[in-house]
This record gives sequence, structure tokens and C-alpha cells, in this order.
Amino acid sequence: MRRTALEVAVRRSLRDLGLSPAGSGIVVALSGGSDSVALLDALAWLAPSQGLRLVAAHLDHGLRPDSGEDAAFCGSLCQRLGVPFQSARADVRGRAERDGSGLEDAARVERYAFLRSVKRAAGAEVIAVAHTRDDQAETFLLRLLRGAGSVGLGAMRRRAEDLVRPLLEVSHREVLAHLNAKGLSWREDPTNADTALLRNRVRHQLIPYLEAGFNPAIRETLARTAHLLAAEAEALQPAVEALWSCAAGKRAETVTLSLAAVRTAHRATARGLVRLALAKTGGLKGVQNVHIERIVDLALSPAPSGRRLPLPGGREAVFRFGEVVIGPRQEASRPFAFPLAVPGRVDLPGGWALSAQPDEGPAVSEEWRAVVPRPRGALEVRSRRPGDRIVVREGEASLKRFLMRGKVPADRRGSLPLVVSGDRVLWVPGHRLAPSKVQSRRYVRLEMVPGADRSRVGISQGCELHDDV
Repeated sequence: MRRTALEVAVRRSLRDLGLSPAGSGIVVALSGGSDSVALLDALAWLAPSQGLRLVAAHLDHGLRPDSGEDAAFCGSLCQRLGVPFQSARADVRGRAERDGSGLEDAARVERYAFLRSVKRAAGAEVIAVAHTRDDQAETFLLRLLRGAGSVGLGAMRRRAEDLVRPLLEVSHREVLAHLNAKGLSWREDPTNADTALLRNRVRHQLIPYLEAGFNPAIRETLARTAHLLAAEAEALQPAVEALWSCAAGKRAETVTLSLAAVRTAHRATARGLVRLALAKTGGLKGVQNVHIERIVDLALSPAPSGRRLPLPGGREAVFRFGEVVIGPRQEASRPFAFPLAVPGRVDLPGGWALSAQPDEGPAVSEEWRAVVPRPRGALEVRSRRPGDRIVVREGEASLKRFLMRGKVPADRRGSLPLVVSGDRVLWVPGHRLAPSKVQSRRYVRLEMVPGADRSRVGISQGCELHDDV
């Protein structure tokens, strides 16, 4: 029997995807729709000659009353083709409520979690999904409308980690031709006709409009453009990774990028670096090209320090002197002020406390302990205020200038507890200051001690300040 164009394309795609030798396991995502039925049928034909182990996996999203019939159809198809079958049912609505997401996003999360669980259980190498060239064209337009950059416009890849797309160069017409030639039926999902969904409006309205009025081969053109952009992004990736290795540091949920490295890199490489940082700090969901461009623009500006850019996913980019930190958005510090008796103790935000005791001197300044001349006025522990002055060896200096020279990040200055008398700052806990030369008959010993929470959040800034202002 003569092979269909789809079977020829799938055989060529498997060869080019670089799967492991004979015995490779493939989980086939089977929805019951035309594309996935055609993909499973082609792989079942190829499996004996290629030494492939197939497992078909179907997830019932539970969003339609007749969704159980889809699962039954898929099970019957697999029995006829001799392919092992795994199915499960998910609570997609519950997932959407828990995550605060739309049904489409929740269904995608549940689907891929299920497919990867089947992959692990089967010891398979990859998951095959049935995205076609038509899907690629739709994805390109959706990302173009959203404002994606060249990497995003590269759309779907034939292989992305453990996902493979053997039909990505196959048109939907070729899918239908294969099904008709094999006498195969499939299930139609009525939600595919719902134009309230943006993808369906692109599929049923925008693409036909472009075909009729501009380019009859628009699907092929868009898919080809996506392929070219993906190839260019792949060629740029080594330069991005090289820049990452010398310009980025990751800690917990944040990534810190060197502004000097960003400024000396080609702009395309700098964009790739920022995109990679976003990918590693919560993913690219909701990220548009404009977010990446704004970060790069600020990095290239003369004095970005202190600027903050909100980002999708509850994140932000904070510019601090020679770096930009990308991570979870921090709430602005609330001002605080507490009277400090001598002797006495004050509990501070962040789980620490500050104790004050009379002392005979001399003046000492350490990271978590200091002895300072005792002023005539009352002492308090508070957050900074405009006009604050700090006591230094030669006298006094502007606290703002002092913190800037000490490279204390602007977003952290508001949370620093300051020991003050009036508008004169005597000590900044968490930092070593050069002891004052002012002689005094009375001194006070200040010491940070653990409170209920032993973390030093909001106090330790990991830097040493000096009074060379």
C-alpha cells in the first residue's frame, strides 16, 4: 500500500529528531481529535520497523458532559492498533480555582503533568504531541499579537526537552487525507468552534481573512517564518549562555545580572540574557517583548540605580548600582519608630531586637554590636527619614549620600533600623562604621539580639560601610 504524505513526514521527522536507538519509548498524547489519531496511527505503523515502544495517554479534562465518550473512543482505537493505553480524569475547574488561572491554562498544566507521569512510569524517552503546521501558524500569530520577540515568534520547536512534534511540518489537510485513506474516524471537540477563545478566532476568522485577501499560502508562510526565527534563536543561544556564565548569578528565586556585561554585549544577546533570567525566575508566562526591552533600555541608561520595573508573575526588576535583580516583587517597607530606653530593649520588624545598656566606652562599631557616645537627647530606633545625618569620624554627613556611597540598594534602605537621636544617626545595625572620635563621659552599648524569628531579614545587607564621604 502506498504510504501517505503524513506517514512519510512522520518517518522523516523521527529520523531527524535524534531519538535513541531501537527500544525508545514514546508516550503519544491522544485526545481523540483528528491530529492525534493520525499521529498515533502513523507511529503504530512505524513502531515495528523502528523498534519503538508506544504508550498512548488520554486525559479526560471533565469539562464536557460527553468527555467520557472521548476516553472510551481512545481506548477502543488503541485496542485495534495494539497500543497500550493509559487514561485518567482531572479536576481542571478545581485547578483553575486554586491557581487563579483560566480553564485553558489549567487544562494544559494538568495534561502535561499527566503525560509526564505516564512517561516516568513507562520509562519512555519522549512525549509526542500532534501539533501541525496549521497550529504553528496560529501560534505565530497569537504571539505576534501579544508582542513576542524573535525567540517567541520562533513558536513551537520540533523538539523541546522531552516533547517532540512529528507533525509540525504536516498540514491539517494532509492529516485529513491520511485519515480518509485509512478509514479512520475521530472525535470533534465542540469547544474548537467557540470563537470566544482567541485561538479559535485566529483559526476561524483571521487566517481565512489573510488567505482570502492577502496570501492563499499564509499558513505555510507563517510556519516557515517561525522555523527561520527559531533557527536564528538557536544560533544565538551559545552567545547567551556564555554571557550568562560570566554575568549572572542565581540565588533562591532571584537572578542578578551585571549591568556592565549587559552594556558591552550585543543587544540581541542582552535580550536573550534577560529572557533567560525571566525563564529561571518563574517562567515566561505573560512576558512580552516590551518587558525585555524595558529592562535592556534601563540597563543601557546612564543612571538606572533605584529604578524598579513590575513584571508578570508577581516579579520585578530592581536596579542597584552595577546590577539588576530579577525576582519576586517586594512590598514597600513600612516606616517604623520605637523609643529606646537605656537600659532597655526594642523588638524590631523582621524578628530581631535591639538592646541598649550603659557602657564606659571607648567607641566601637561592629556588625551586630556597637558602643557609641550617649547623646543628651532621647534615643529611638526607626526607619530613615528625609534630612537624616549620620555621625562619622570627622563629624556628620548626609545619610542618603552615605548609603549611596556604601552601595546599599535603594529598595533596602527603608527597612534598615537606625539608632538615632533626633535626625542624627548613631549606628546602622548590620554594618560596620568607623568609630566616632568624639570623646564622651557617657556611652551606650547597642546590640542586636535574636527575637522570636532568628532570621536577619531586612537588616543584614551583606556589605560594609565606611565614612569616606
